[in-house]
Amino acid sequence: MGKTHKEQLELAKEIEAARSKITVGAKYWHHKSKDKVYLVVGLGFIEANEELCVIYQAQYGEKLTFIRPLRVWLENVEWEGKTVPRFNKI
Repeated sequence: MGKTHKEQLELAKEIEAARSKITVGAKYWHHKSKDKVYLVVGLGFIEANEELCVIYQAQYGEKLTFIRPLRVWLENVEWEGKTVPRFNKI
């Protein structure tokens, strides 16, 4: 038997909690380049495993849309000898 999915109310609570950590509609820059600006367009789940993700659109080039797990979005990374947030709100 496969994995049981969470109830929608539980998923909605996860999104609400995530909104305290990330702002939908806000712009963020990537730690590698302040020129790489992204607009957070939403939060959603990977259907297969219900992992909460950030949906964001590049504000440069072809303005591609990307999906990244929230846990990865919020990670601190090593960059130029320092520990920094992967994304920074503008």
